[in-house]
Amino acid sequence: MKPSTTAKLSTIAKMLAKENPEVFRAMCEKSEPMLRNVNLVPLVYGKIKEEFPELDRTDESILFTTTIYHAFAPAIMEGDALERLPNGVRPQMCNVMQWKDLPTCNYYANIGRVYFKGKTFKEKVNHILSFFQGYSVKPNQTSLF
Repeated sequence: MKPSTTAKLSTIAKMLAKENPEVFRAMCEKSEPMLRNVNLVPLVYGKIKEEFPELDRTDESILFTTTIYHAFAPAIMEGDALERLPNGVRPQMCNVMQWKDLPTCNYYANIGRVYFKGKTFKEKVNHILSFFQGYSVKPNQTSLF
């Protein structure tokens, strides 16, 4: 992002905070990552395998990617260019899933954005993330999204 764009976004954020503090707080909470420790990525996959053994490889990949993106950089799921995954997350994902390249993560994230609009899929993501509340960046984070 260009410095001038960043400055404009900062100004917009300050204006929103002043004009509509409730919306500002809601957006801040919605964009707060739940996890920061990239070593939890394999544990998330293990929990998905344990909780949803009936999933085929494609559905498993979509659920895994969507769950990881929501846990580490939730704003990504709102729009592609809003946020980046922290360094090291995509390589961990590729290692766990045995994918050959990092863009595979982006591919499944794009599909996950569509799936996440469905109630059942959203419940699955929340179900998996509920097991990782103890690792949450924010203590006692109960409402995931």
